Amino acid sequence: MPASTDTLTAKGLRSRARIVDAAARLMLANGAHGTTMEAIQHEAGVSASQLYHYFDNKRDLLAAVIQASTEVVVANKWLLDMRSLHDLRAWRDAVVAAARATGCRTGCPLASFAEDIPDTDPDLLELVAAGLRRLTAAVADGLTAMRDAGELRQDTDIDRLALVVVTAYEGGMLVSRAQREPAPLEAALDAAVAYVETQAASTDH
Repeated sequence: MPASTDTLTAKGLRSRARIVDAAARLMLANGAHGTTMEAIQHEAGVSASQLYHYFDNKRDLLAAVIQASTEVVVANKWLLDMRSLHDLRAWRDAVVAAARATGCRTGCPLASFAEDIPDTDPDLLELVAAGLRRLTAAVADGLTAMRDAGELRQDTDIDRLALVVVTAYEGGMLVSRAQREPAPLEAALDAAVAYVETQAASTDH
């Protein structure tokens, strides 16, 4: 039985986080199925007994990776600071620049991990779905701020608009990762931003 995070010391929490971080890097690069517990052990620099002290198996570790990755995705500075159309464009530029910097070899962990989870594991799929809902809610918060500031029309369907942005982001990431070039991501995000701009409040008097 793995140790509960509620009973871990500060040192234990750091060791667990190091394992999760190592697993996230490997799983994002190679897929969950292509990542062994032995590889994670080596990447994290821990012994087998340490690894299995915190996690029963790779599925348990993948669940922790999904939860940790969700926190990273929704805590993105560009996303948290999104309060205007200018901020939305800046987020788009930052996302594309980050993808280009990695050669499009990684994507958003939420959609990437979802590809590795079978339909027979609804609990893991729900973790991914919950993460995507949180990401969509964070985008919706930014769009709401734009509407409240008068940049978007008051009748803007914020929830639908947020879904468009997140779907463009996730889909663009997946296709760019498959093709190893940023054009699909750029096209998807440009289309999403253009759609948001169609909801801009009129400046006519």
